Amino acid sequence: MDLPLELSTSPRSLLCGLATIVVVAGLSGCGEKGTDQAGGTKSFEPTVSPYHEVPGAGYVGAESCRECHAGEFNDWLQSDHHKAMQPATPETVLGDFNDATFEHFGHRWRFYKKGDEFWVNAEDADGQVKNFKVEYTFGFDPLQQYLIPFPGGRYQALQVCWDSRPKEEGGQRWFHLYPKEEIPPGDILHWTRPHFNWNYMCADCHSTDLHKNHDPDTNSYATTWSEINVSCEACHGPASEHV
Repeated sequence: MDLPLELSTSPRSLLCGLATIVVVAGLSGCGEKGTDQAGGTKSFEPTVSPYHEVPGAGYVGAESCRECHAGEFNDWLQSDHHKAMQPATPETVLGDFNDATFEHFGHRWRFYKKGDEFWVNAEDADGQVKNFKVEYTFGFDPLQQYLIPFPGGRYQALQVCWDSRPKEEGGQRWFHLYPKEEIPPGDILHWTRPHFNWNYMCADCHSTDLHKNHDPDTNSYATTWSEINVSCEACHGPASEHV
């Protein structure tokens, strides 16, 4: 069966369902004890951190791992972790930016290039058609999204994505994440709104040593990272005490 890329259910129903899951999961983790089937109590096991961070250790970058772990490093270069997020270049962008167009409920996107730069002509938050430069790719397989820089240190992910699967599997095409519903400017699910904000929604899992650095007074971000993708230290921890 082909992997379904579009979110076929109502996006609002999906959000409500996700909210319910989060609430239930949060409640299930509250407290230190729970009730078993016999009516007694049992202790919950503490959450285990994915790695033990050495006090004072710093992030040194994946290149520091190459010399001693060449095989693993080369495997990582071909992995989805390495390609989780990358600067938009002719080598990393998979989508068709050869003046390609895509329409969804009357809303139009045009994907084009300026030299080695990748651009999108689309509606902004106010419904005005503008040109946006793609700064980063987001993901690799089975789809790739594109991140647009916005004021206040934000990056917004386009809802129109590239299906990177082979053509015979239904890929090599542009598609909308919500194919059955119009998402007009001003809608909570429009690509310019918080639900498609990289800093808030996506960054933690796609980059290494990431700090959102949100300033509530100005509602802006000064997000930092040691490496823009999921590098060795994202799972193994900072390696300055190891190399």
